[in-house]
Amino acid sequence: MPFSTIFSIFLIAIFIAVAFFAIKYFMNIGKCNEQGMFIDDFRGEIDDAWQSQSSSKTFKSSLSGVEYVCFANLAKEVSTTATEKEKEIYKELKKNADYTANLFFYPQKNACIKATNVEHVNMNMSNPYCFSVENDKIEIKIEKGFYDSLVKVSRG
Repeated sequence: MPFSTIFSIFLIAIFIAVAFFAIKYFMNIGKCNEQGMFIDDFRGEIDDAWQSQSSSKTFKSSLSGVEYVCFANLAKEVSTTATEKEKEIYKELKKNADYTANLFFYPQKNACIKATNVEHVNMNMSNPYCFSVENDKIEIKIEKGFYDSLVKVSRG
């Protein structure tokens, strides 16, 4: 085979490899963008509920790349009321501890944004308190009573 034919095949292989890499890269950007939008939208809903006299609504969102969204206080021990899966998640979160955050994505290896802080959330619940992401969808019930100073979250 002449050198030009081998070189052409080599270039085609490189172009195909670069194309696959670029597609994968842009797909990951979409996943990261979705996680960022989830956080912004959720913070907005929490702030709206906190600023109102009372509120009760269900926050629904799309979220891919993670299996659970958890609220946790890593400075405290795991609750006795936590499920076995929540205890497993808590151990994993402790390994990559971010004590300033209260909202975590699990599994962390799949999350672009591993943890963040959401203000005005009542953390007097099971530690951690996790919401399952099923079929890339999540539902979180948001409530604030007339005399409450913080917003409560629960499974929808």
